Amino acid sequence: MAMELVTGYAGKAHVTSYQDAAIQAGIVGVDNGVLSYVGQGMKAVATSANNIRIYDGVALIGGKAVVIDRDTYQDVAIANGTVGKYRNDIIYIKYTKDAFTGVESVTFDVKQGAAGNSGIDPALTTNNLYSTGTLTSEIPFKRVRLNGLAIESVENMHDNVPSLTELNRNFVFKRRNSSEAGICTPHYIMIMGTSVLQGANADYRQLFLASDLLSKLKFYDPSISNFEAAKCVITTNNGDGNAAAIHFYAPEWWGSNNAYFQYFYPATSSTIRVNYCIHYLKL
Repeated sequence: MAMELVTGYAGKAHVTSYQDAAIQAGIVGVDNGVLSYVGQGMKAVATSANNIRIYDGVALIGGKAVVIDRDTYQDVAIANGTVGKYRNDIIYIKYTKDAFTGVESVTFDVKQGAAGNSGIDPALTTNNLYSTGTLTSEIPFKRVRLNGLAIESVENMHDNVPSLTELNRNFVFKRRNSSEAGICTPHYIMIMGTSVLQGANADYRQLFLASDLLSKLKFYDPSISNFEAAKCVITTNNGDGNAAAIHFYAPEWWGSNNAYFQYFYPATSSTIRVNYCIHYLKL
């Protein structure tokens, strides 16, 4: 088929569900997921030993939008458990397409697992919704773990897709001063800067105390309460070879001094400009 202008007037009905799904999947970056910002993000709650309630939100299956309207919910029945046994049930989205009319539809359904000494997920038949020949597909959505007669937990089997606003909020660039700036993500901080070290004639200088590093990290993420050297890597280079013609070695952490030291050759009493990059894991 030739290239077609989808977002444009053609004088006739011409936009297909496949085209819309392909665009959404390309923007979001996952085939199957829930848009976390919309409604209650299709959260699932066990309201009894035999019922899971799924609240409002938008899911994407193969890029196709599936919606539970705002301020509504859908209940999904779960069969009784077995005393003394474990079982995994899978709530899935059942997709069907009529081979003659092309009408597509979705509904929640449950695939019941086998009761036993441990919970095992039952098999689903999940087909590629991008294939023109796909008429049915079972897309896993929630895992319901039963322990005896009780529902022990309900787990997501889909990605939660953040909005662009959430992504921007979790990826923060900040400038601390004219000599330092950094990037903070939910799991990682990178700080780049420059400073001048002074000292006596020697082949090393104190680079950062742990308290210095903690102060830097807290500027980018105030929730950090202590510095852990095991989560930190620092790289450096001579920031002004004309002022101090020396060669840098890798900085080292000395726990007895609670500080990083910068080593170099040859020894010098001159001031040294150090360009640094601090990498810190928040895991």
